[in-house]
Amino acid sequence: MNVTLAGYNIDSSIIEELKNRADWTEDNVTPETLSAAYARISRDPADIGELRRISRTEVAKSRKSNETIIFGLGHSSVAEHAVFNFDIVGLSRLAVEEVQKFRLASFTEKSQRYITLDGDFVMPEEIKNTPYAEKFANIIKLQNDAYFTLFEALKVDLFAKNADKIKTKRDRIDLETKAKEDARYIVALATKSQFGMTVNARSLENMLRQFNSSHLAEVRELSATLFDKVKTLAPSLIKYVEPTKHEAAKRSALEAAAAFLKTATIDNNSIFRPVSCTEDADKILVASLLYAYSNQDFESCLNHAGTMSFAEKEELIKQALASKESFEKVDRAFENIDYTFELLVSATNYAQLKRHRMTTQLVQDYDPNLGCTLPESIKAIGKEAFFNENINRINDFHHDFAKKFPYLKNYILTNAHRRRVLLKLNARELYHFVSLRDDEHAQWDIRMSARAAADFVKQKHPLTSLLLCGKSSYRDCFAKVFPEK
Repeated sequence: MNVTLAGYNIDSSIIEELKNRADWTEDNVTPETLSAAYARISRDPADIGELRRISRTEVAKSRKSNETIIFGLGHSSVAEHAVFNFDIVGLSRLAVEEVQKFRLASFTEKSQRYITLDGDFVMPEEIKNTPYAEKFANIIKLQNDAYFTLFEALKVDLFAKNADKIKTKRDRIDLETKAKEDARYIVALATKSQFGMTVNARSLENMLRQFNSSHLAEVRELSATLFDKVKTLAPSLIKYVEPTKHEAAKRSALEAAAAFLKTATIDNNSIFRPVSCTEDADKILVASLLYAYSNQDFESCLNHAGTMSFAEKEELIKQALASKESFEKVDRAFENIDYTFELLVSATNYAQLKRHRMTTQLVQDYDPNLGCTLPESIKAIGKEAFFNENINRINDFHHDFAKKFPYLKNYILTNAHRRRVLLKLNARELYHFVSLRDDEHAQWDIRMSARAAADFVKQKHPLTSLLLCGKSSYRDCFAKVFPEK
């Protein structure tokens, strides 16, 4: 066996430094050569290392080959061998939601839980030089002032309640983090953020195309900026970034078809509602495990599972879980079990929920009629009325602002405002979701969603959910299932 590290992501500043140091004039410092080399593997008997060497020395031919294979023959996966890292700074939290909905990319974002906010926000280009610009800025200032008021009040309360436990600087930081975590609920979605993004060329092209059909000018500007960064570096991989007619036509037609539903009565009390799930899931799971490790067809495995007692099915599933550590995935057989839940979530909750990109999420617009999520800690310090007064002023402005700028209205909504999400995921992904989001270190808001989902599945499918729990309670859960271990 011979394994070669063909390339890896390094800081672009280092690349430029090395090129300048060597007085480099060639244009082969591009990820296109890797895509071109790997594309040739299927039809060229030469060693991969030799294919990469040829691609590096014949960049023009490599680019032509990429265009033929990717756009001519339709083998788009070749573009996935080119990977880009981007620093994205100054995008609003609202626009971030549009960016981070894409599955095949990685994002690490500035956290409002750990970093004290400084009041920076995005003023939408569409309202600059209009009478609404000053009004917009004033409502954001209202929110930012409220944030610091709540942050200081929460911090004083937490320090007083935990005075005997504060021993180190770390203890003080942890308490400040809790104060920031709940104070941010009053902060606008216009607040600026920053994040790192890693994405391959195929996914990036799809992103840019969809960004260009966005209603938000800052998202369209992001598309243009990203394309400008890669169009000369990888012209053979990213070409078609203009929005298609399909996306706009689909959105327009479906919005019109659903318009009559917007007058329906809204029930804002149900934060979790099961919609559907795989019937007889425990039996399906047993059959799937038998199928994966036998040579029988699925019907035979299903019939056999139907003859097994509850205890026999439990023992088989326990065998599939017996040595599992908290960080390990459950068997892929769990992916044959599906669940769909409807969640009513705050923007804070959704900011974390959207990171579970392997799930299917159908997301509705934010709606002040759905109410706001008020942290219990704010009630406890007697700031509920202060919080609600600010929310009411924001909602009043939103009502007026939405009439004039319907696509910009959500900029001034807060992290506390809610939306509905239809969440579909399989049992394997559910294990990951609950493990991460029902952990003792998880943020309380999304933890409620994870706990509700876990409780439902445990009651509905006791065998499928044998080890369904947060990371922090895994040892105790495991000991109950396997007392002998």
